[in-house]
Amino acid sequence: MEEREFKTTAAVRRANAKYDTKFEKAIVRMQPGTKKRIEALGYKSLNAFMLMAIMEKIDREEQIRGKKKA
Repeated sequence: MEEREFKTTAAVRRANAKYDTKFEKAIVRMQPGTKKRIEALGYKSLNAFMLMAIMEKIDREEQIRGKKKA
């Protein structure tokens, strides 16, 4: 078996892996052009828009169900 050659050092790969453990990830697939529409509305990034939308929905659901924010 051939040994793989990396473009980054082992230390950088470990640091990236450690950083990634601090977050939860999700893959979202959208129709082509959705990102451009969101950015045209003035949002900084697609990620910023999605986080804002998700948090607004969570807050609304918690209010409806009578639960406190974490």
